[in-house]
Amino acid sequence: MLIFVMLFIKKFRLVCIVLLLSVPAAAFAQSADTQARWKDKNINLAASIASSGRGLNSSVIDALKDIPRHRFTEDSYYDIAYEDISLPGADRGFIPSPSDVLRSLSMLSPSSTDKILIAGNNTGYAASILAGLAANIYMIEETAAAAEYPALFAEIGIDNITIAETADINEFDEIIAFDKIFICGAVAGISEKLTERLSIQGNITFILAEEGGFQQLVSMRRSLLGDSITSGGSCYFPEIKILKITN
Repeated sequence: MLIFVMLFIKKFRLVCIVLLLSVPAAAFAQSADTQARWKDKNINLAASIASSGRGLNSSVIDALKDIPRHRFTEDSYYDIAYEDISLPGADRGFIPSPSDVLRSLSMLSPSSTDKILIAGNNTGYAASILAGLAANIYMIEETAAAAEYPALFAEIGIDNITIAETADINEFDEIIAFDKIFICGAVAGISEKLTERLSIQGNITFILAEEGGFQQLVSMRRSLLGDSITSGGSCYFPEIKILKITN
């Protein structure tokens, strides 16, 4: 039944730089005081996570400082948006904790020339951090938040994220190979077809759903000598519900 419904989902490609022209700047203006407050909170959050001794990528930590996390959840959660906890997201999903996001992106190891595919559930926060670390981000978002992200990215000043509002993980087939792929949500496994979209020496980072509700952060790197797999320990991400990642 799910496959039948998916066949009739209309696809839209929304490029943030185009939508920026049609969004009045005043509609998203933030007071200098509000901006100063969240930036201070973000700096403190980044420092706290960095001191955890988890071997996080310093560039990823720095990129977090520029992203207003409170804009990805409801206004009522502003006071706790800069705590290292998960927050309510779209379609009864949630935004993972900043430390889990940073651990994932550190394993992904983005570079400034990368083309990166990010797909999953409530991916906006992670994609915003990635946008400051890579050349181009291609996003597939399975929740209703996909319709809101273009204006939000424009507000933040991000113009290198292309969004596909679709339930098809095979979107962006014009991209021959991605340098990195991040599956931002828990899945039972990764299909061979998806890994084939990686360039040689590229890696795919995802959250493996295990029995008993446990989750494990996993990164797989392609190589001419064979693929290698690294575990990043336990984590907590929303379950992917619509996207077909495993087949």
